[in-house]
Amino acid sequence: MGSKASKAKNKVKNGGVQSATAGSTPPSSRDPSARGGSQNSRRNSLDREQTLKNVRKVQDVYEMKSVLGTGGYAVVWGAVHKRTRQEYAIKVMKATSSSNPNDDEVSVDEIRNEIEVMKRIEHPNIVHVREYFVQNGKFYIVMGWLKGGELLDALLDLGNYTEQDAKVIARQLLEALSYMHVNNVIHRDLKLENLLLARPNDISSVVIADFGLARKAVNARQVFTTQCGTPSYVAPEILLGQSYTPAVDVWSMGVILYTLLIGSFPYAHSDQQTLFRIICSGKFQTSQPEWEQIGPEVKDLLRGLLCVDVKERLTAADALNHAWFTADNDASSKNLKASRARLHTFADSMKLQVKTFEPGTFLVRQGELGHEVYLIREGTCDVTVANANGSVSKVATRGKGDFIGEMAVSSEDGDAAAKPRTASVRAVDFVSATVLSKADMQWAVDHDYSLEGEIRSVIEARRAELDDASHRGGNEYSPDGGGGGADALGDGVAAMELE
Repeated sequence: MGSKASKAKNKVKNGGVQSATAGSTPPSSRDPSARGGSQNSRRNSLDREQTLKNVRKVQDVYEMKSVLGTGGYAVVWGAVHKRTRQEYAIKVMKATSSSNPNDDEVSVDEIRNEIEVMKRIEHPNIVHVREYFVQNGKFYIVMGWLKGGELLDALLDLGNYTEQDAKVIARQLLEALSYMHVNNVIHRDLKLENLLLARPNDISSVVIADFGLARKAVNARQVFTTQCGTPSYVAPEILLGQSYTPAVDVWSMGVILYTLLIGSFPYAHSDQQTLFRIICSGKFQTSQPEWEQIGPEVKDLLRGLLCVDVKERLTAADALNHAWFTADNDASSKNLKASRARLHTFADSMKLQVKTFEPGTFLVRQGELGHEVYLIREGTCDVTVANANGSVSKVATRGKGDFIGEMAVSSEDGDAAAKPRTASVRAVDFVSATVLSKADMQWAVDHDYSLEGEIRSVIEARRAELDDASHRGGNEYSPDGGGGGADALGDGVAAMELE
């Protein structure tokens, strides 16, 4: 998952859309059935379905290392298999038993549907599930660890960005869509935020992630009616309340390709209802100077992908046979420098705030009210507690993938006032951290089983120190003082312990 954290499910309902992503996801392996299939491959697929659930405890099989990303319902951890030492990403989701979940909740049925869809498809450009665990009301979905991060971030890091680069990306996405649609799977939420890279800075390793809204059709003739998606990517037929097919994914693919080439959405307006009317008209923007920089072949392809008439809209397979892909012409000479500059602005609008701290700077000060939480991207920090006698004790070190400031967030206090920080956190070297609000952090605490054990170990160590000091007759700590004795640390920390 990358750095973006959204808060609601992608739903188009009663004319309004609420958008989100479910978090980072990983690479996949090539599916034998993609080459036509056989009895053996079908038998292997069936065997895999029967053995995908692991009945052991996830902690017995994997070492949870650090947080890789956050999303609408999930925290994604980097983990190592204890026996093989192979690295994986584990997506942790807490499910509600309600049959009618709120917009900020995900049901057991929804998670099981996501697993059901993902376990049936294997393709190099589609996220692949290895196994999953269910324990204490949480699902732990094990996937390959994508090292490349978000596609959009990688594009912005390229030294030179051309139409040929966009072609490399588009071909992979269309091949994945073609495979999915042949296998009667519809994604329904294809967007740039859901595109990751298996390898750093390698745009030939694009992977489609987040199958939370995906569905497996009974057959190729089945249509769907649920209104869902993300506003700027959603197809006209969904907005119009019509039944729809996998063609909605092709429309979203058109939006993605246009954005990669031009640096902005083809349909845009600050008012959502006006945006929906523009989308349904099918008239995308062609007045930007960037439009004149791309070739006639890709312009024709975009018109075929962003065609309002579903019967006339290209399929993924049709698009792969378009002249933009089949003609013997290299688009490397078409530099998209201006489009890339616009992509920077586009990417910044989707990101959470990131702060940087110089060595010695405090991220968090003990005693201050906590309103924000930081997820460290780079660098290390020391966690310290001020004692009653004025001395300071170091209690922990935090680094990449760790949360800072969660001590002031309770899993039960809802909208209650922020709590005072129970410790200080100071940057040891240059630190870059994503800023999360208390609301953003709430579900992270709910999903993070490791915080409980880690915090309790700190409490136990501090109380042992207090007991030792008491036996010696010393006054290093004062249980009644506000300076950070064991009670001052323990009470604050206990507020965020998990049930």
